[in-house]
Amino acid sequence: MQSLKHIALFTKNNLIQLGRKWLSLPLLLLSPIILIGLLALTLISMLDVTSTDTIEVGLVDLDQSEETEMIVELLEESSQLGNYIAMEKVEEEQAIEAIENNQLSSYIIFPDHFFQKLMDGERSQLSIIGNPQKPVESQLINELVETVTRHIRGSQANILTINHYAKQLNMDNEERNTLLFEQFTDYFFYVLGGDQVVREDQVTNNATASPILYFSLAGWFTLVTIWLFIIYKMLHQDNSLRMRQRMKLYGVTDLQQAIASSVVTLLVTAVWAVLSFAFLPYFFDEVNITGENYIRISLLLLLHGIIFLQCIILIDWLISSTRLTVLVQTLFTGIIILFSGAIIPKIYFPIYLEDYFSISFSHQSFYWMEQIILNGRFYAELQPLILTAIIGGLLLAIFSFGKERVHK
Repeated sequence: MQSLKHIALFTKNNLIQLGRKWLSLPLLLLSPIILIGLLALTLISMLDVTSTDTIEVGLVDLDQSEETEMIVELLEESSQLGNYIAMEKVEEEQAIEAIENNQLSSYIIFPDHFFQKLMDGERSQLSIIGNPQKPVESQLINELVETVTRHIRGSQANILTINHYAKQLNMDNEERNTLLFEQFTDYFFYVLGGDQVVREDQVTNNATASPILYFSLAGWFTLVTIWLFIIYKMLHQDNSLRMRQRMKLYGVTDLQQAIASSVVTLLVTAVWAVLSFAFLPYFFDEVNITGENYIRISLLLLLHGIIFLQCIILIDWLISSTRLTVLVQTLFTGIIILFSGAIIPKIYFPIYLEDYFSISFSHQSFYWMEQIILNGRFYAELQPLILTAIIGGLLLAIFSFGKERVHK
């Protein structure tokens, strides 16, 4: 009970201290908006890919069988590959000329006796000719063809098994060939529609698909993190070392003072966060957030703020030098913002940093906010953040208890 009284007293005192700075505090909190706004505009201009060209791919049928003609026709009309890949049947001479004129990104060749070799159990290989002037597009088509080819090799055994038993059942040749062709096309388009091929309706890089909205959200998240740091440091600097030592004589612990400062920091930041977030649905019509998702976003932001302040407090307690403490806390804030994926999206980092992103509480918070706001999800995984906050609270209690024992 005495601890709660101390926390309530310091919370009230901190609010009074901030109230005395009613003129300078808004100016201080508004200053990061200019910097982050300029940074967001720079990133948006760098990643603006609204005018994406369609990848043109030629289909050359050297087999000229009824089955391959039907496959080529289905590929031309198929929507499985999305709107960024267009396939068209061409003659080999036309394809070579189109590559030289930079009209095609690549072309795929169905070799002679392609389908018959497939039915006979022989190696049946698709060939791809890329455009040296378009290496990225050619590599994408090459990966697509390699995926299809690998699946053809795997499914060939199943087709041969069906063919073997169909012959034993004395099935008519025409009926048997029809059955085998249906099996082949099923396997073929299963690959094109599977998870191995990039599908625009499932895999979306929001930083490039909706750069303005993405970096507006990222800027807001970065602002909230910076506000947490600024407000906490203002409250901490107002309480001098001599004052904190005098409070200890009255039985006030460092943990109680830290909790009071954190409560005030979270309250003031929450007010600014709500006011600033209100502009997001106002300027972007595609943002449609339900009441449940507002609760999820609030919980994610609250847990992010709690864990961030716990880390800042631990740094403050572990380092005795005031200047070194400020330096380390500033660097920590920058690293947390960087690893959240807000300034630079995760996809642009090296693959070996994947594990570091997965354990970053800021990345988990921002990722689920992005999924809710930009992708319309109605779910957020809060368990890792809650567990991290609990561990942080236990560490604060242990260090506070240790500090009290040392001073005694």
